[in-house]
Amino acid sequence: MLTRQIYQDDEIEIRAATELEAITHFEAVQASVNEIGAWESWCTDKYSLDDSRKYLTDSEQKRHRGVEFNFCVFERSGGNLIGSVGINRIVQEYKFSNLGYWIRTGYTCRGLATLAVRAAARFAFTELELTRLEIVVMDSNERSRRVAEKAGATSEGLHRNRLYYHGQPRDAWVYSLIPGDL
Repeated sequence: MLTRQIYQDDEIEIRAATELEAITHFEAVQASVNEIGAWESWCTDKYSLDDSRKYLTDSEQKRHRGVEFNFCVFERSGGNLIGSVGINRIVQEYKFSNLGYWIRTGYTCRGLATLAVRAAARFAFTELELTRLEIVVMDSNERSRRVAEKAGATSEGLHRNRLYYHGQPRDAWVYSLIPGDL
């Protein structure tokens, strides 16, 4: 399960990043703290370059073990890291996992998150042989809900206390993607 790249066109590449790209990962996170931090508790102004290094090193190890697959979205022309998409919480017994994503501030509303979700879903269904992906979106995160819907996911409703954010349970929308949705 050592696939590194899951998508490429003339402008965008979606692939596993290495520890050597920690600086560009850190810059993307820092540029997006206000927007991503509103929905993800890991994304704060305290996030450091060491956090990026650790994340990328851990991602590589988890990918090699086949337990989690994190990919970064890169702008091919300048090499800027402009987002991330990941397949995590894989339950092999039931062939499903979680799918999460974020796009760097200044690159949103261009269809990049939808592109990343669909590329990751294709990878999950073909390479990992999963049969269900869940996208869990905190209530009121309308942008992320639109991404899930544009990617072809089906809303399965608002689930009470589905996420935990900054020490508090939060309601979240659960979407599912299955192979036929692509």
